[in-house]
Amino acid sequence: MPINNDLPVVKLPTGLGFNEPIKTEFHDHLDSIKTKLVSSPSIEELRNYIPDFCTATWAEQPFNKGSLSDYEKDKMIWMLFNGKLLPTAFETINCTFTIEGVDTQFVTHLIRHRAFSFSAQCTGDRSQRNDDAVVPHAIINSPEMYERYKQLVNDSKQLYADMVDTKDISVMDARHILPKCLSTFYWARGNIRDVMAFIKTRIDKQIQPTEDNVVAYYMWLELVRAYPMIVDCIDIHTPARYYISTARTGTGTNLYWPDEDSDLFDYNEDDFLYQSTRENLNGTEGGRNTFIEIIKSVDEELAQLRREAHERYDFLRDK
Repeated sequence: MPINNDLPVVKLPTGLGFNEPIKTEFHDHLDSIKTKLVSSPSIEELRNYIPDFCTATWAEQPFNKGSLSDYEKDKMIWMLFNGKLLPTAFETINCTFTIEGVDTQFVTHLIRHRAFSFSAQCTGDRSQRNDDAVVPHAIINSPEMYERYKQLVNDSKQLYADMVDTKDISVMDARHILPKCLSTFYWARGNIRDVMAFIKTRIDKQIQPTEDNVVAYYMWLELVRAYPMIVDCIDIHTPARYYISTARTGTGTNLYWPDEDSDLFDYNEDDFLYQSTRENLNGTEGGRNTFIEIIKSVDEELAQLRREAHERYDFLRDK
């Protein structure tokens, strides 16, 4: 087809920021994480069909539970989550989350959960000159290393910008120089059974990294806020069973000594790559441990949500 420069120029959704300076803000990698449940059925929507869906086997007609009170329906929702009703109903409860303030290193763990559907902030058709960078607190607590970290991030971003500004090197090629630590976001959607499977895997503090733990905690908090009767279905302090079962076999990556939750087996201190618990690997000069702050905050909120749910539902108190 012929070129027609008389046509109006298409307005593109983004630009590459040619010749603009770079700008980088550095944030603690756990402080930067935000996880939000943006779409899921309300409790009222679950009440409208879960009791009938789970008891259809014995029903004379599709809808037969209309006479139940909301309390009785909520108990049936609780029964579903505790394995006492038809588990297929989990597949009807779809949840969509946004996960912000994470880096590409975390994303490699997120997208391994293949049961999810994803939408991502991409790198090939937008400028990354102003993208923030996330930094583990152990590095922040190591001043010399932190300064070198910041210098390398800014040097790589400047080279990226210089290459893009030539207009002879595509952004698709220039982006290869950028570090994994630049902040990004993902949308993730899955049914609630798959979401809970992700959470149960990623709360493992012995094998999974801290950012995985924090995203899993925040996802669980969001679900409990939406469905209070499920508050006891996951314990974020459950022992790391795979770690425990492999620590003395030579078939696992033994990074740290067990923490309080997983200290349930005999071991030699030299069985591990670090002769330390994870929480004590806190930089060359020590200082703030963001993970400890966050898990304490999550514990406190879950305890409050648990108290409120137990006051509301007798079947939780009797459990």
